[in-house]
Amino acid sequence: MSTSDARFQIGHVLFIDMVGYSKLLINEQTRLLRELNELVQGTEQFRTAQTKNGLVRVATGDGMALVFRDNPESPVRCALQISRALRKQTPVPIRMGVHSGPVNEVRDVNNRRNVAGAGINIAQRVMDCGDAGHILLSKHVAEDLEHHARWRPFLHDLGQCEVKHGSRIALVNLYSSEAGNPQLPEKIRRLRKKRTANSVLLFSTTAALSLAIAGSSWFFSTYFSTPSAAIPKDTDPTTPPATTPMTAATSTRDIILANTSVASSIWQQPPQTSPTSRPRKLFAGTWRGTVHSVGPQSTWDTQLELNVDETETHLSNLTGGSVSRHGRTLTYKRSYKLGNRTSVRVHASLIVQEDDKTATYTTSQISVTGKSRSKTSGRGMLEKVE
Repeated sequence: MSTSDARFQIGHVLFIDMVGYSKLLINEQTRLLRELNELVQGTEQFRTAQTKNGLVRVATGDGMALVFRDNPESPVRCALQISRALRKQTPVPIRMGVHSGPVNEVRDVNNRRNVAGAGINIAQRVMDCGDAGHILLSKHVAEDLEHHARWRPFLHDLGQCEVKHGSRIALVNLYSSEAGNPQLPEKIRRLRKKRTANSVLLFSTTAALSLAIAGSSWFFSTYFSTPSAAIPKDTDPTTPPATTPMTAATSTRDIILANTSVASSIWQQPPQTSPTSRPRKLFAGTWRGTVHSVGPQSTWDTQLELNVDETETHLSNLTGGSVSRHGRTLTYKRSYKLGNRTSVRVHASLIVQEDDKTATYTTSQISVTGKSRSKTSGRGMLEKVE
């Protein structure tokens, strides 16, 4: 097929890579790669996609890329099945990345099936941001999954990560108590430390500059102020003078002492609070903790990282809907339709305790299809990360 005849299709890519592969001895590389191939081929999702001829397999030397043709859930299910299987046997240190995007099937130099295109390139860059055990998703895939109740507890927003050529990719960490890695990827950790250091440096520079300006103002007001005009001598004698008239005989030393006294009294006045000053940000920041299921119908627990922006009107993990605050409670609500028959209502609350450092988090989701109704609820304690 010529370049002009190439047809791009949407592929749902799972990219798998062994961490530290190049540092292993040749016999260890061979053994681990064989074990990984056998484990992947043994997963239910792999066998199902292969039976339907909806899977393209590409070897990458220290791992593989699996391109599914049906929907974005297929690579995610496969990644979870691989991660669970690894925990039950001798673990192979792998990381996985998932992205959906345009791909083009081509033939390599050995006339074997291969895949090219942005879909597989971005999937690899998503994977490169993770450490051993991580299952990272692009934000695009996570937004497709979050409309299904079964996926929402496993999706944890990470923000952006810098990748090749200085580009940034928005990432979501997928994990549960049985699969994935709940730890923050090292690349994300370094990026956040860098941002924090830059913020501290900017604050310190601003504070130092403000002090320098204030000190200069005080110095000039103390030593170079022009004395006020003297009170005329023909002032009504019955009216007591507001200040003592300054005569020509007043010495320069007296003027300096008088100005110093006035400037010092102004300098020592406590700052006045502006009536329009903004209230302290109670909710803004990052909250972390464990959320447990509530009710007998399901039992699960998950690590949650909730990011509230500076305006306190947006929660990074919860898209759409509305956010409102009342006292120490921040509330998120959203209603939407799944298909033509299912209505979904989502409600979450963040209640900050008196110490301003801990908060109670509750969440519930009600799905109604015809006369069938299901509810999933969770509750946990979160701690504000400084």
